[in-house]
Formats: sequence, C-alpha cells, structure tokens
Amino acid sequence: MVQLIAVAAIGGVAYVAYQSFKKHMDALKREERLRSEDPKQMPELEVDPETGKYRPKK
Repeated sequence: MVQLIAVAAIGGVAYVAYQSFKKHMDALKREERLRSEDPKQMPELEVDPETGKYRPKK
C-alpha cells in the first residue's frame, strides 16, 4: 500500500512539473512570436553623390 501512495505522489509531482514546464514554454513562444511580428523598421537609404556613402533618406 505504501508503494501505491509513493507512486501516486511521484506521478502527481511529475504532472504538476510538466504543466509548469508547458506553461513556461508557451509564454516563451508567445514572446518570440510578438518579437518577430514587430521588427525594427530600417530607414530607406540614399547615396550621397559627393562621398559615395549611404545615408538615411530625409
């Protein structure tokens, strides 16, 4: 009987640990998705005819 209680307790702890891990991974995926949807906007560039270097358009 003690073995049954021990196995049930270990199973319960494993279930709670799995649910916690799954919740954490879902939060990381959601954060990654939000970060990928809003990339930093790169300004358009134009060539400066005097120096030949690229600068942001005004």
